[in-house]
Amino acid sequence: MSTEQPIPTPNGVVPNGTTYGDTKTNGTSQPASSHVNGIAAETLHAAATADLAFDSIESTIAAFKTGSFIIVLDAPSRENEGDLICPAQDFTPEKAAFMIRHTSGLICSPLSPALAHSLHLPQMVPLGKNSEVDGTAYTVSVDALADGMTTGISACDRAMTCRKLSDPAAQPGDFRRPGHVFPLRAREGGVRQRRGHTEATVEFCRLAGKREVGAICELVDEGGDGMMRGEACLAFGRRWGIKVCTIEALVEFLETQQGSV
Repeated sequence: MSTEQPIPTPNGVVPNGTTYGDTKTNGTSQPASSHVNGIAAETLHAAATADLAFDSIESTIAAFKTGSFIIVLDAPSRENEGDLICPAQDFTPEKAAFMIRHTSGLICSPLSPALAHSLHLPQMVPLGKNSEVDGTAYTVSVDALADGMTTGISACDRAMTCRKLSDPAAQPGDFRRPGHVFPLRAREGGVRQRRGHTEATVEFCRLAGKREVGAICELVDEGGDGMMRGEACLAFGRRWGIKVCTIEALVEFLETQQGSV
């Protein structure tokens, strides 16, 4: 579990424990003259407009190793969305609050097939009956059974549930069903078999030496027009000092390093 100690301020907390700016009346937030992920906010603002290239997979893995958020985009022909992703073991209440603020708020927890089996997390609908547009493998939803848990919906409660899912000592009886976090069962073979955010999350956990469980949610357009895509995801990443990559680049990296599946 992360030992990160966020720095509380009147304005809030950014993902890795540093301050972010005042909340605007439209519900969005702007970086203050502080630091985000160790980078001056003014530098981030300039980078957001001047440098909209994707980050390398190597640098994205390195960031993920530290417990930082990353943003991963799938193909324009698929969902064409950018997901905010964090290792579940490093998912603090502050990170959960940041995720809820900037995403759809439906926090899911991708995990390996072996872990889904060991925690007795069956599919939400029977095998062969999944009619979700991309066949996302939702299991039954869960809340952690732990000291301090309340209704399960708060940022603190959902962070606790994600961390419990990543706990090597977790048992099936450590969760109540249904709950407010939605585990997603990754496909065997990872992104080389299914090019989805679920599989990408588990791949990044594995590559970063983390427990193969993540916390994930889709970024939304701050103007309320829909999902955040393409350049908007790149600008958001630069604004907050978050690495941004694509699933296609991850597949290419894995096939170069490990071959096809």
